[in-house]
Amino acid sequence: MVAPNMIPAIKATLRANEIGNGSPYELRFARLGKSGASFGYMQGDTNVSQLARDTLKKILIANGSSDGAAGAIITALARPLPNGNPLSAGDTATVSAALKSAKGKSIVDAMDAQFFDIVIKGLDTLISAAKTARMGVEPLAMLYAAAWINMTGAPVTMCKWVGGMTANGVPAPMPPMLGFHDIVSYLQATPFYTQNPANFDHLAGAVRVGMPLLP
Repeated sequence: MVAPNMIPAIKATLRANEIGNGSPYELRFARLGKSGASFGYMQGDTNVSQLARDTLKKILIANGSSDGAAGAIITALARPLPNGNPLSAGDTATVSAALKSAKGKSIVDAMDAQFFDIVIKGLDTLISAAKTARMGVEPLAMLYAAAWINMTGAPVTMCKWVGGMTANGVPAPMPPMLGFHDIVSYLQATPFYTQNPANFDHLAGAVRVGMPLLP
């Protein structure tokens, strides 16, 4: 299980990786792959996440939008958006005001808490896989893994790699410790980071934000 004293460093890393110094209470558009619109410090994505869609609709209705108007906005955002914001100026203003309202912020924070719990469960799975392979997990390695889990979901392939499988040409790590150098090698060999190497530099910078908070 993830130790409670790891939580501040993990949260700081995720926030820095996802939004940097930006506000969680605004729509952002990554314009990459399947990304739609995203919000929250965990960047719930309206194309890939039902939770993000349901949350945004709840925020809009809580701030006076009709069910139909809120549904139309969600429909427009529930698809890949390589060209950025598809909303009209009026709808953009409606969403912006709703996200920045007191009700909106509270609902966004609740969504982020759910997404964070998913990341922690993913890390617990990784820790269990490492334990089965007679390894511990270095705290710094957890920060890299947490960011990856938040981006891609449950660490199924990573756990198989920890268990002895070669992944993307990277041999499985060896006992007694899954170190950050192992995780860095694994991540840099993934198609996402081989195709977007600057994004790995961004990830490394986010980890540096979390490092001072490590126990």
